[in-house]
Amino acid sequence: MDDSELEKVIYSPVCAICKHLTDAVNKECKAFPKGIPKIIWDGGNNHKKPYPNDNGISFEPLAHFPHPLG
Repeated sequence: MDDSELEKVIYSPVCAICKHLTDAVNKECKAFPKGIPKIIWDGGNNHKKPYPNDNGISFEPLAHFPHPLG
């Protein structure tokens, strides 16, 4: 039985509440239109500071949501 699908993060603690998220299914946003890096999507980087190839766009919370990772 292949359970490797169970290891994938389908809900991002960072991106889910970012105003720049454009497509959660394909993991795309204004900063990363070709795909959000796994470390950010998985919550290992809160993207509050510049990240390579982020087009100068960092995390900005949706109204009334604090950043989940500080």
